[in-house]
Amino acid sequence: MYINKLFLLSVKAFVILINYLVINKLGLILVCANPVCKKDNISSINSLTTPPTASASGNKATTMPNSIMAAINFETVVNVKDHGAKGDGISDDSQAIKSAIIYAKANGLHTVYFPAGTYSIQQLGIKPGIIPLLNGVGLQGVSSKLTHIKLSGNRYNPNSIFYQAWWDEPSVSDVVIQGIDFDGNLSNQKFDRSYEFCHALSINNGKNIEIKNCKFESFRGDGCLFGDTFLSSLNLRITSNVSVHDNEFYDIYREGAMFCCTIGASFYNNYLHGNGFFVGGVDIERHSAKETVLNVSVYNNTFDFRDGYGPVERKGPIVKYRRAVTMGFFYAGYPNGTADGLSGGHKIYGNKIYQGQIDCWGHTNVSVTNNSFTNTFEDIKGVGWLSGPAINFSDPGTTKGLANVTVSNNTINSAMPSNGMLFYNYTNITAKANVITGTKSDGINIYNASGIFDSNIIQNIGAASNKVSGIVINGNCSGLIVSNNKITDTNWGNNRGINYAIAIQSKNNGIVPPVIQFNTGVNLIKGVVSEFFSQSGYNVLNGNKSN
Repeated sequence: MYINKLFLLSVKAFVILINYLVINKLGLILVCANPVCKKDNISSINSLTTPPTASASGNKATTMPNSIMAAINFETVVNVKDHGAKGDGISDDSQAIKSAIIYAKANGLHTVYFPAGTYSIQQLGIKPGIIPLLNGVGLQGVSSKLTHIKLSGNRYNPNSIFYQAWWDEPSVSDVVIQGIDFDGNLSNQKFDRSYEFCHALSINNGKNIEIKNCKFESFRGDGCLFGDTFLSSLNLRITSNVSVHDNEFYDIYREGAMFCCTIGASFYNNYLHGNGFFVGGVDIERHSAKETVLNVSVYNNTFDFRDGYGPVERKGPIVKYRRAVTMGFFYAGYPNGTADGLSGGHKIYGNKIYQGQIDCWGHTNVSVTNNSFTNTFEDIKGVGWLSGPAINFSDPGTTKGLANVTVSNNTINSAMPSNGMLFYNYTNITAKANVITGTKSDGINIYNASGIFDSNIIQNIGAASNKVSGIVINGNCSGLIVSNNKITDTNWGNNRGINYAIAIQSKNNGIVPPVIQFNTGVNLIKGVVSEFFSQSGYNVLNGNKSN
């Protein structure tokens, strides 16, 4: 008997030792010195997936491999279940979550932890939202597959879930929100047709904000909203150093993420799909003259709108085609009609876009590079909040000073009934090394704009019944240079769709005549360059050839 007991104790000690070594090797030390914080739902390390790690020293979180529970130092977190949350999908966990957030801030703790489960939000809240976020307190779940925060149904014009009560909490800064599925339960809500204000997260003023490894689904408003609008003084409430990455956005009515009154933000490695996106996948928008929207980078995301439709509120045909990224003008226009440099500096690059576009209205110093577009034909005539070109830089009015745009190395394979690119009332444009195929209208449309359009490849655009040109020029385009572009039609005879490589279609009263040089047209119907009939010889033509 003694030997058996000794053997069992030895085995138990061996198992404990092995677990200790494995856990320490993986960095999975679970500490619970804080009596209010239990190691809830951590009975099996291998049953949990991909929550990010967080250290007591405040080091940036990292991600562990799938199917391994990440390190959680329980001295630095507050477990919502210790404040009464059930996570059973039935009980109302609203107040428990509020209590946990308040406790965390009061005790200098930086994370509220949500074990695996479904946390039902049943309180109605006030117009801005239901659960206030507090400065320095983040939210962490196990993973977006295991931790769910869900808005209860049968609401009328539902309020947002998490929000900043800026009148009580002037700043929400230094927060990390990770590993949670936020569900607005949209199909079970009632709302006015014009209502678009139920968000998962809304932060109006703060800095150092990171949202990662989450899922946002079924919201009438936005997944995430940063900054504020229609302010009484310049940048009264503004966000900065915002990072949104490695998230999924699905069936979001208005926008996946909205950046308004923000300086410095990055949106990357996210996946956006499903129905909705009334305004766009990502909306970078300045609403009034007293806001600044600068230096937002959107990169390496996938916008796949093939598995859903835009909302009926856009009117016209219900189509899949939507804005992936939109940079918006503000409604009253710039003071004195001149760009003031407070909206722009954005970089949009490396994104994969299906049934979508990128457009910019009134922002300056913007680059759109190395993006790919794959669009099949859809009739969008009559659809609101949408334009046809895959890339569109336009002025909503007659603004002065819209300048400094770089559009390069994009691949556009689009059968939409519009241009591959459109530029209106912008100057100092660099459009270089883009590849455009399949558009049903002219490849590049330049209207009252100027810059350098060089080394672009345009192929097989237009149709036998709709003849177009590779690059068309209209209006006053002073100093425009169109060079080294190659426009090709691989069809034959009457099946060809391209008349000219470059067509100047209206009178140009610019100070400096356009320079059209070293462009090549291959197998085109009419030739390389067509000048406007009343200005023959006005443009500088040099070295253009037809093959």
